[in-house]
Amino acid sequence: MLLKLFILLLLLVQDQVLAGETHSSSSEEDGSSEHDDDEHEKSSSHEHRWGYEDQEAWRSAYHDCNGKSQSPIDIETSKAIYDRSLPAIKLDGYDLTDQPGLKLHNNGHTLQLSLPSSMRILKGFDEIYLAAQLHFHWGTIEVPGSEHTIDNVHFPAEIHVVHYNSKYADLAEAARKKDGLAVLGGFIGIGLHENENYEKILSALTDVSIEESNTMIPGFNIRHLLPNNLEKFYRYNGSLTTPPCFQTVNWTMFNDTITVSRRQLAALEKTLKAGQNQLLSKNFRAPQLLHGRRVLASFSASPSVDSANTNTFTGEKSLPKVKTSGTFDDMSKGDVLAIAFGALFVMTLLGFSAYAYQQRKKYSKIKKDTRQNVIYKPATKEEV
Repeated sequence: MLLKLFILLLLLVQDQVLAGETHSSSSEEDGSSEHDDDEHEKSSSHEHRWGYEDQEAWRSAYHDCNGKSQSPIDIETSKAIYDRSLPAIKLDGYDLTDQPGLKLHNNGHTLQLSLPSSMRILKGFDEIYLAAQLHFHWGTIEVPGSEHTIDNVHFPAEIHVVHYNSKYADLAEAARKKDGLAVLGGFIGIGLHENENYEKILSALTDVSIEESNTMIPGFNIRHLLPNNLEKFYRYNGSLTTPPCFQTVNWTMFNDTITVSRRQLAALEKTLKAGQNQLLSKNFRAPQLLHGRRVLASFSASPSVDSANTNTFTGEKSLPKVKTSGTFDDMSKGDVLAIAFGALFVMTLLGFSAYAYQQRKKYSKIKKDTRQNVIYKPATKEEV
């Protein structure tokens, strides 16, 4: 009996030691794919190797992953609250064409591009936020890989541009502060044409196909990686979508879609490797519960997902749009033409039906009159 108690106590002590080491490792990490500095790349983050195949394990290894303000989430458009006080987003320094080069990195979890702090969000928040890095989340041809969803619809991929509050010394410090991070997110859909701005990154994929490999790419205008319209967006408080899941992110998800070609997305899905030569794909976290959090919208709408424009599994169409009202101003030219041709067709059909009815009525009358003019005359013997 004493021996069993001794073994039990020994196991408990061992668990406490391991838990302490896990907490220490979590506090030293910079947020994996959500962060970018040289110290993090050399840190002990790989000591507790995590992956997307067993996301439940994150909860036991990283305390914050159990929190009630986790990301990503499903954005229910019918429940999003219009907030007219949300300020418009103003970006500065996003044009990096004069930069000699930008570092592109495969960290085993995502494709990440390092960004200079001269890139800033000047307006849109209470503080100025400085850029640190951007990265992507994607799936496969069969499984669309966006992290956030709109009315439970997943999209082919998602881009995150990570910024940190300028009042903190660096990204590592800001990641632990309640107002530390601001991430701009955009849904990536599939269009008919190649996206030349995304090609500036995707053309270098083979140079970073192996985990922990880097390459330099020429500078370009990062603004072109985001939707043209930045005025319509959703806003909520959440977390990093990777361990250690710090709940310090002010999320902005744009309503409009960015599109790339099917070939470009396939390159992202099939080129990068992680671990022991495993394919790096389906690197997205499942949507988390809201736990009472509010999702704000910068625009007034009666939102709905046009599921006919999106294939949930392949994403062969562009992403769903939020529809504001039934006015002609909100309709596309194609919608107006379709309605016009439909109305013309109905009017033609009605006219033809009326004409056919009149002709039939006229024919019936003539036939009746003809029958009334026939006189029956019995035949005479001579005629017989």
